[in-house]
Amino acid sequence: MGTFTYNNSFDDDGDGDNLNGATEYGTAGTGLGVFNSPNSGDGDNEFVFYSGQNEENRLDLNANLTGSERVNSFAAEMTLDFTTQPGPWGDGESDGLTFNLGDPSSLSSTEEQGVSTGLSVRLAPFNWGTAGYSGNVIEIRWNDSVIGVTSVNDLSSPAAATFSVNVDASGNVTVSFGTETASGSIPGTEWTDTSQDGWDFVVAGRTGGNGGEVYIDDVDVSANTVCFVAGTLIDTPNGPVAVETLQPGDAVLTFDNGPQIIRWINARTLNKAQLDATPNLRPIIIHAGALGAGFPKTDLRVSRQHRVMARSRIAGRMFGCHEILMPAVKLLNIPGVCVDINADSVTYVHFLCQRHEVVLANGLPSETLLLGDEALKTLGQEALDEIRAIFPDIDADVSQPATAKVIPDHARLKKFVARHRDNNKPILTIAELDAVQADAAGTDFGHSI
Repeated sequence: MGTFTYNNSFDDDGDGDNLNGATEYGTAGTGLGVFNSPNSGDGDNEFVFYSGQNEENRLDLNANLTGSERVNSFAAEMTLDFTTQPGPWGDGESDGLTFNLGDPSSLSSTEEQGVSTGLSVRLAPFNWGTAGYSGNVIEIRWNDSVIGVTSVNDLSSPAAATFSVNVDASGNVTVSFGTETASGSIPGTEWTDTSQDGWDFVVAGRTGGNGGEVYIDDVDVSANTVCFVAGTLIDTPNGPVAVETLQPGDAVLTFDNGPQIIRWINARTLNKAQLDATPNLRPIIIHAGALGAGFPKTDLRVSRQHRVMARSRIAGRMFGCHEILMPAVKLLNIPGVCVDINADSVTYVHFLCQRHEVVLANGLPSETLLLGDEALKTLGQEALDEIRAIFPDIDADVSQPATAKVIPDHARLKKFVARHRDNNKPILTIAELDAVQADAAGTDFGHSI
């Protein structure tokens, strides 16, 4: 199940679903769910887990693994904030929160304890001095046994800090929250051998008898597989060719480096049941002309995390360069960009050239597969062995892979898109910027395609 991704800032992205396909299970209280926390200090929504006494909540991301499907590795990141507020049953200090990949039915009735089947990362921000209850810790559990723990003074101190969980293909777990870290390793071959049938990503927590709010924002759980949808036309020296008909050895035209040879290509088909069960696997539609005149020439469908090129003066002012790459899902607030909710099936195709490149897909500059750490982890062993045979030095280059264009962080992209939308400026302009640069340089300006 290496292609599962979940990204959410809990603001309306144009599809009317602030949970982006996830499911909330609030079991008590009224101050739960998606709204702008009064403690967040901004005007954006957050997902609030609890704010009064005896409140608890959970967010299931709906990976919904079945049969032999499994998560080989993953990276999760979010902004997390424990806050305090005085209450009649205590000093407003919350009991804790967990991030889990496991069987949701094994989730403890005290939800901050996490799942007993699978992986659970527990943040216990305070110590109540109760027998059998560990506090002031970051704790990593596998099948309800502690495999890593770090004692901390007070996890509420960082306030609105980055919380991240990373698991590699061997079952090594690294966790950080603010400046605090913890690590552990899942025993033996249990990570690769244990069935994940029925598992899901779940975030859960509660206050117990005390008040105290906790919320998350800017959640990013990602396997980062980059895919074109079958039927996409890729420009080649012989004209546009459907991506699913391309083969290793075929040449494609690149935005910066002329014709380049495809070294590896692969495809995966998802049926209606899989798309209905996991809405985040549905493609994004970028309708003709949505990003600028002729961009794309015809409707383009890509996976949520597939990056397309933006080129504008706003990009130059915000990022110091006019050309950037950004995930299609970040464009959902642009008119003409939406989730394909009617797809009965989809075939995703991804391919590699010698290096990360920008090609034309239905006339829109779009990336080829970027071989970063996460992409390698999620392609599956057979595909990984094939890629390593073709690119024998790949493992030395993936930690900081060379990208075809600048890839800004997700937080700044939200403001970038808002500025284009509010000022009615196209995301992608060619002629205007070419004229500006040609005049400045005193020469013609152009690209390979």
